[in-house]
Amino acid sequence: MQNISFKQYKYIDLSILAVLLAISEAVTTVATNKWFVGVPFAISTTLLLTLVAMMRWSGYAAIIAALGGVVFSIASGADTSQYLIYTVGNLFSLLGLFVLLPVGKERVRRSAPWTLLYCAVSYASLQLGRWLVSLIFELSIGSLLVFLTTDIITLLFSAVVLLLLRRVDGVFEDQKHYLLRLAEEREKGSSEDSGAGGAYYGEAFDGEEYDDLIEDEYTDYDDEGEFVEKEPYIDD
Repeated sequence: MQNISFKQYKYIDLSILAVLLAISEAVTTVATNKWFVGVPFAISTTLLLTLVAMMRWSGYAAIIAALGGVVFSIASGADTSQYLIYTVGNLFSLLGLFVLLPVGKERVRRSAPWTLLYCAVSYASLQLGRWLVSLIFELSIGSLLVFLTTDIITLLFSAVVLLLLRRVDGVFEDQKHYLLRLAEEREKGSSEDSGAGGAYYGEAFDGEEYDDLIEDEYTDYDDEGEFVEKEPYIDD
């Protein structure tokens, strides 16, 4: 297996999320415009995948959020104003980080109520952002209600899928925490080789990238999702 750095892993992961978003958003948008014309509700995968990306990579989720707006605009034949409304407005969903970071990603991941609050705050922020950008193009103040109600199915869809993804190991989880957890579990599970954690990273990542993954000496997450110092478990 060819070694990769943590940065390479991050970019590959974000690329996969971007491809999933582009395909799913294009399909749902075209399907809605073609077969559900006149229906007052729509479904989008942008919110869901942005929420997953925020959990995995924090602010890098901006790439996914903005891409969702671009794909939606292209698939729906939008004009310039709609490109701006959906692309820039989608970035406001990153206000969900104000739930993730103070509360702790692990606490949000493990708790269904916190997961739902995280989803609701991000959804409301996304719609608020679209509405604020739309005011530049003289849409009415009351259009905020239209934004909120039109995508209500998207909110429900995203909430249900997130609750399910919580049960899939490593999907709805900060990836630095996930990789450290895997290495530690692998080390504890080995009764013969005390360097099992090092073996794991030797198989998956360049040894030189270990500091990139750990940051600030040797650190790990506690139960609340915060970084704490710990003893090194990979031999030099």
